[in-house]
Amino acid sequence: MDTTSFNCSNVGNNTVTLTLTDNSGNSSTCTAIVNVQDNTAPTAICQNATVVLDAAGNGSITTADINNGSSDACGIASLSLDTTTFGCADVGNNTVTLTVTDTNGNVSTCTATVTVQDNTNPTAICQNATVVLDAAGNGSITTADINNGSSDACGIASLSLDTTAFGCSDIGNNTVTLTVTDTNGNVSTCNANVTVQDNTNPNAICQNTTVVLDAAGNGSITTTDIDFGSNDACGIASLALDTTSFNCSNVGNNTVTLTLTDNSGNSSTCTAIVNVQDNTAPTAICQNATVVLDAAGNGSITTTDIDFGSNDACGIASLALDTTSFNCSNVGNNTVTLTVTDTNGNTSTCTANVTVQDNTNPTAICQNTTVVLDAAGNGTITTADINNGSNDACGIASLTLDTTSFDCSNVGNNTVTLTVTDNSGNSSTCTAIVNVQDNTNPTAICQNATVVLDAAGNGSITTTDIDFGSNDACGIASLALDTTSFDCSDIGNNTVTLTVTDTNGNVSTCTANVTVQ
Repeated sequence: MDTTSFNCSNVGNNTVTLTLTDNSGNSSTCTAIVNVQDNTAPTAICQNATVVLDAAGNGSITTADINNGSSDACGIASLSLDTTTFGCADVGNNTVTLTVTDTNGNVSTCTATVTVQDNTNPTAICQNATVVLDAAGNGSITTADINNGSSDACGIASLSLDTTAFGCSDIGNNTVTLTVTDTNGNVSTCNANVTVQDNTNPNAICQNTTVVLDAAGNGSITTTDIDFGSNDACGIASLALDTTSFNCSNVGNNTVTLTLTDNSGNSSTCTAIVNVQDNTAPTAICQNATVVLDAAGNGSITTTDIDFGSNDACGIASLALDTTSFNCSNVGNNTVTLTVTDTNGNTSTCTANVTVQDNTNPTAICQNTTVVLDAAGNGTITTADINNGSNDACGIASLTLDTTSFDCSNVGNNTVTLTVTDNSGNSSTCTAIVNVQDNTNPTAICQNATVVLDAAGNGSITTTDIDFGSNDACGIASLALDTTSFDCSDIGNNTVTLTVTDTNGNVSTCTANVTVQ
């Protein structure tokens, strides 16, 4: 045969000539059609491939990416893939089929794994935010507050913040990081400024208090006296009072305002009542005094006589004495109490000695009197005889006379002095006339007598003949007889009368018998 071997180039009908030669060398030829067929499928060899999606989330492959040397003796007519484009939904392993068609239409396939990868980081876009802390000093943000449209072609799987909770220590600007993770684990971050604000006013809590003024009339408070647990979640920067000092003009209830400022400059106020009390007793200072009773035995003092500069920082409201009036019963030392009351009702006392003096002389009033001597020639008087109502407002202690006894030598007017002494030793005198009278008749004692007439018939007697011891305490001034001469006509018994006259003219008589012989 002229052709015995065929190859891919012979696929199809091929004319061959058969030359037949006999043993004798004779030959003949004939032709035939040799239909060469390529029925052998090509060898499809695949390799895995990786597709990295672009930023839009798209990726593609070609047969070159999968074909790993597919071959066919007669040649490859075409390579084709069942899938060449990929998107986010294909991330991961994808099986693709490579179809290898040789030049003679024989087909083989192989599969490969196309690993679709999303290696593109998401686009993280942040926005600044403001957090206003609540009353507890807390605030928070979410990713929605910071995310400003972060995106990824394959989608966002998660958004997270490195800081979501804020407290008082974060007031001001804070940098937070937003982490954007796409569905395939790619991560991007962006930073934003979170301005933390404390706009909550502090909680001002006041309590009432009492201020007791000191001895100088001053008192003060501090914020600790009024603050009753004022608080702020973020801390108190300052406490201030509109009034801290008090004096006497503030006694009573006073409204004060406590201003509470927190560390962020927010402020609140509350009011409290400050009850200012003056509990300090005044200083009572006394001085002794002397009261001289008047003629009526009365005397008085006022507080100015006893007060010696009593004082009180808040002023004296009143001065009072337990005793202001004095009389004779008070002569001497008397203790009085001065009560000093200040303008707020506090009291103090001090005592002083009030010396009550009775310097008024008593009134001495005398009356004249008469003393009649007794038979012995004596007479007396008492002060009652001379006193005519002497008096003294404080009473008479004694009445005395310079002369109380009288005798015959005092007959007539005698001046006596009455000394009136009152209970305080003051004295006065007055004089009176004591008329001493001798009104006692003398004692006339007679004795009988005998007269012997003489030769001429005459006879006589004298008082001595008849007086038998007539007497008078004050003395006999004279003796007289009514008859002293006798004659013959009187012979016998004759009654004669003896008249005895004392020195003060008092007269007594007695009779005697004169026998005339």
